[in-house]
Amino acid sequence: WEIVVFRSPDVNAFALPGGKIGVFTGLLSVATTQDQLAAVLGHEVAHVTKRHGKQRVQQQVIAQGGMAVLEGVIGDNEMLMAAVGVGAQYGVLLPFSRAHESEADLVGLDYLAKAGFNPQGAVQLWQNMEAAGGGKQPEMLSTHPSGSTRIKDLQSKMTKALQTQAIAKNMGKNPKCK
Repeated sequence: WEIVVFRSPDVNAFALPGGKIGVFTGLLSVATTQDQLAAVLGHEVAHVTKRHGKQRVQQQVIAQGGMAVLEGVIGDNEMLMAAVGVGAQYGVLLPFSRAHESEADLVGLDYLAKAGFNPQGAVQLWQNMEAAGGGKQPEMLSTHPSGSTRIKDLQSKMTKALQTQAIAKNMGKNPKCK
């Protein structure tokens, strides 16, 4: 994996196929410990290993193809096509994206625990994000689950993650990042 840090106040990170991860320095205002940063990196690695980018492109191509077929069937009805487009966005594409984010959170939790990091850092990260975020748009209008949903999902897997971390520690994995 190659990690590049970008000097930017944006609180964000991203992953690209081929093992490239970008982290903006603004993220360090909420990922304040090595365990929290490991949660971010585990999440981004999970997007790549689970091929979320490829799946997202495939889903968009299918949606666009369906729209083209529908337009051919119903003709040039702009209002109806706009309504169908909105339905596809909110009924298919956004929930699909939120599912990827949730999966990346949980797979990333496993990755960081296997590396010996404290999985509680993932919950703390999202608590920090919630505290820093202020008012957000409703989850149904977002590509990402809400912070509270993410915290709840991570906490539901915490017992297993802590057991995984204990095994990693017994195997000598004791990360000390500087």
